[in-house]
Amino acid sequence: MVLKGRLRLIYDMIPRCDILSDIGTDHALLPAYALLNGRCRKAIACDVRKGPLERAERTMMQYKLQDQMELRLGSGLEPLSPGEADCVVMAGMGGILITGLLNDSLSIAKKAKSIILQPMVGQELVRPFLWKNGFEADDEGLAREGEKLYQALSVHYTGEIRNGWAPVHEVIGEKLLAKRDPLLEDWIKDRTRRQEKIVKGLGAAQSAAGNLQKEEELLWAMRNLV
Repeated sequence: MVLKGRLRLIYDMIPRCDILSDIGTDHALLPAYALLNGRCRKAIACDVRKGPLERAERTMMQYKLQDQMELRLGSGLEPLSPGEADCVVMAGMGGILITGLLNDSLSIAKKAKSIILQPMVGQELVRPFLWKNGFEADDEGLAREGEKLYQALSVHYTGEIRNGWAPVHEVIGEKLLAKRDPLLEDWIKDRTRRQEKIVKGLGAAQSAAGNLQKEEELLWAMRNLV
């Protein structure tokens, strides 16, 4: 098995741990790879639907991981008990879903030593939620698959609530900027193009003057990152 692009980015953020849990696991490729490469001792693959768990079971059987992998049906982190998993992965979901699932199981999220998040859309919703709830990023990274760019971040609970931040850091993370990821410039350009479309759309709406100013300020900040 070989992981590339998005999944490889996520895997590289997984620390050596005792128990890894993959939320929304689908084929369970990530936990299977982690087990096969000694990144974790045990894996718990969770999904809210039976179909993905059936695919996960096929992966588990193919690589003979029945003694190390457990499959659980349930929403978000609910199949876990607090402190059960050292590392939790939530990947391939939108920012709204990720923050909603974390909010539903904050007591479990706070006990994990590391949480790796890979929002497909709505990335700008994730960091404010984390900051308001006492989580901070340890690492952030980017990966490319074809024409698409993906972002992932590793976070943990500190208990320290942030009361303010630069809006541009909701979109382009501070850790990402600090490490000067090789794909950072492309990521900023991609986010800037999206922001330009938002500003253009609001400019055509006569009732959106307040939002327009806010989005224009964000666009200006993004253009000045490169």
